[in-house]
Amino acid sequence: MSRTRLLGLLVVFSTLVGCITIEENYTFKKNGSGTMEYVVDMSQFGEMMKAFESMSDGKDKGKKPDGLDKLDLKDEMAALKGIPGIKKVKVKSKDEYVQRLSFAFADLTALNAALNVLLKDTTGQENTFFTWEGNTLVRKSNGHARNIGLGMGNEEEESDSTGAGEILSTMKYKYSFTFAEPVANTLSGDGVEVERTDDRTVKLSTDFEAISKDERALDLRIELKR
Repeated sequence: MSRTRLLGLLVVFSTLVGCITIEENYTFKKNGSGTMEYVVDMSQFGEMMKAFESMSDGKDKGKKPDGLDKLDLKDEMAALKGIPGIKKVKVKSKDEYVQRLSFAFADLTALNAALNVLLKDTTGQENTFFTWEGNTLVRKSNGHARNIGLGMGNEEEESDSTGAGEILSTMKYKYSFTFAEPVANTLSGDGVEVERTDDRTVKLSTDFEAISKDERALDLRIELKR
C-alpha cells in the first residue's frame, strides 16, 4: 500500500478527534537557494490512539495500527541525499504521529527534483513544481494532495457525498514562504486563505475538499519587490 493511499485511509479514523495537516514550509535566499520542510501532522489521531491504549488490557500497548510504520519518511530521506544540490537532509519525529523532513537546496532544479521524490502522484510523471517568471515565483502542483483525498473518498463512495465532504474539510494543506525580499502580490486559487505575517512572509491554507474540487487549487504565484 502506498504512503499516499495509507494517509487517505487513516484520515477516516483521524476525523473522530480532529484533522490531519500537511505542510510545505520554504525559505528562499536572494541567490535562489533555500530550505524546505515537509510536515505530516496526525497528532490528534495519536491522542485518540493513546486514549484507546489506556482503556485496553495492555496487550496492544505501543503497537501501531497496521501500516502506520510506512508513514515514516526514511526512504524519502535516503533518496533525497542522492540528489545533486540537496544537502542537510533530516527527519525529525519526536512524536511518531508527526513527521518532519527538512533539507537545503541549491536552486530550483534541485528543489524540483526533491519534490518529485516527496510529492509523487499516481501518474508517475516528473513535475516542474517551481519556476521563476521574472520577479514572480510560480508554483504548479501535481496530483499528490488530491490523490490523498481521493484515497479517502474512495472508501466513502457508497456513502453520502456530503459526509465525505465533511471529512475532507477537516484535512488541511498549508504553505509557508519566507523570502529575502518583500512580497508585492500573491495570487492563489479559490478556497485558499492567504495570511501576511510580515512583508517577507506569506502563509496559505486550504482544505482537501477544495483540492478535490479543483486539481489546481494548490497552484500559486508570488511576486516579489525587486
